[in-house]
Amino acid sequence: MSLPAMRAGQRWSQGVLQAITLPDGAFKLYVWLRLNARLDTGSLDVSQQDLARALGRARGTIRAHLRALERAGICRMTFPRNPHARGRIEITDDYWPYERTLSPADTPELRAYLERIRALLAERACVRRPLSPPDELVARQWHAGGVPIERVSRAILMGCGRKYVSWLDGAAPVPIGSLRYFEPILAEVEAVPAPAEYWDYVRLRVERMERLWLEAQASAQRTAADGSARRCQGEGIAEDGSGWQR
Repeated sequence: MSLPAMRAGQRWSQGVLQAITLPDGAFKLYVWLRLNARLDTGSLDVSQQDLARALGRARGTIRAHLRALERAGICRMTFPRNPHARGRIEITDDYWPYERTLSPADTPELRAYLERIRALLAERACVRRPLSPPDELVARQWHAGGVPIERVSRAILMGCGRKYVSWLDGAAPVPIGSLRYFEPILAEVEAVPAPAEYWDYVRLRVERMERLWLEAQASAQRTAADGSARRCQGEGIAEDGSGWQR
């Protein structure tokens, strides 16, 4: 192994070894943040709701883990009172394995472009959130290349529509996990222009398919819960797991 690679590996493991004494949940959150923070800054713009969804934990649990990371000096963070609003988390130098690079401040136009893409993705249930650092890099490249936000919006709409069609046809419900999923569709949208009325129709169709799929999911969950309750009744087991007195 080369010397630079060995040093990179040492930097990567150093923070993990320092943080290993954290409680299990806080340690897992720290590892998740390392994997998802921007490589050039060691920071991540994310909401507490997004963290809870990504890690499968309650918001209160996430807040406790964040406080543990802050007390340990692993992260600096700023969050608004609204748990659905985005805040910023920055991993401190001792726990960040990469060299930070200074970059000019984002322009208001670029920030608005990125926020609009986040909002477009958040509208659809078939997209995994939050926007990852590699996804943000893709969005920045689109902005630098002059891709209009309207074209991005239409590509996301069309891509999500195709995903719902496949799910309703019985395909495994694997959510869209990367913004690159929409890159070939961007080219399609550019190659075959369509009037605004067509895209209004597409939006209505996508929203209808999304409702159908969500209703089917909710129905399946109710059926599973009802079946579980009936099995418990047949076996004489109460919902709290205790046996009924006979």
